[in-house]
Amino acid sequence: MQRPTLKQLAEEAGVSIGTASNILSNKLELHSPETVERVLAAARRLGYRPNRIARSLAARRTHTIGIVVEPQHAVFTRNPYVTAVLDGVVEQLAPNGYHLKIITLRDLNPRTLWNQIDDGTVDGIIMVAPLIGSPLLDYFHHVHVPCVVVGSVLPESMGFYCVDSASHTMMRRLTEYLIELGHRRIGFVVGPQNQWSAHQRLEAYQQTMAAHGILVEPDWIVQGGYDAVGGFRAAQQLLQLRPRLTAIIASNDHAALGVLDACAQQGVRVPRDVSVVGFDDIPLAELATPPLTTIRTPIHDIGLEAARALLHQIETGEPLRGTRLFEGELVIRASAAPPPRSKH
Repeated sequence: MQRPTLKQLAEEAGVSIGTASNILSNKLELHSPETVERVLAAARRLGYRPNRIARSLAARRTHTIGIVVEPQHAVFTRNPYVTAVLDGVVEQLAPNGYHLKIITLRDLNPRTLWNQIDDGTVDGIIMVAPLIGSPLLDYFHHVHVPCVVVGSVLPESMGFYCVDSASHTMMRRLTEYLIELGHRRIGFVVGPQNQWSAHQRLEAYQQTMAAHGILVEPDWIVQGGYDAVGGFRAAQQLLQLRPRLTAIIASNDHAALGVLDACAQQGVRVPRDVSVVGFDDIPLAELATPPLTTIRTPIHDIGLEAARALLHQIETGEPLRGTRLFEGELVIRASAAPPPRSKH
């Protein structure tokens, strides 16, 4: 597809070429907010991309990949999932002569997205776990920038190539493991409602329980998020239920660590009184008290595949669509055991 020209953009927005050039060069103070928004909207519709650095290169490439983490996520240096993805991405990029640009967004309004992402300094973008309803999804759907999504499985109709762990399959395996141990009263700490993976993991738990003929009571499912504080608060609610639950599944390991803290505070012995399991196998999972039974996801491999797929799009010009899922493995440690006999 031929790249739209500045002249075509100016005509689309109903402004002069000089005005369009000023706005795209971030000289916003020279024009009214209405004119600025009209030009940016036209640029998004056309997929216009002012390749400021690459225009001087024969190949029109910067050999730089941008990785975008939404502001709602934790700072990436404190997020073990993001850092593991980055390790895989860098391992794939370096031998191919590409560099990595980390784009930390302040907010998600169109002007910010234009200035920070689509400024011609990157050849492609990796989005890390975009949220449900995120403006990023609509933005990248309309601009001519190769893009890959990691950490979320989006509906096929959105047209992205997604790389993620098989959350649904592995949460089903984790739930079945507890059922095989003899548990029936199994609580669930739900992840953030605006994350695709949280919905997939909850759905897998519910479907697995139903497949085994276990009726899930509404108060067995509590919103907790993907952090230790949320897991702690959710566990406080779940531990008050009578008769007591014999197991608690947390949607990720951070939340599971919070569940363990709540159990310790209330004198609930894990796994003698209640079994606790998580998801992801972060480094702290093995060091928890007791060591956490969880699902190990190949996050590094997810990063490798995301970068490989993005480079393929850049080098060939062929867009990729669909989903690549990586199977995890059940890691059995000391936080899960058969339920107390008195609870049967």
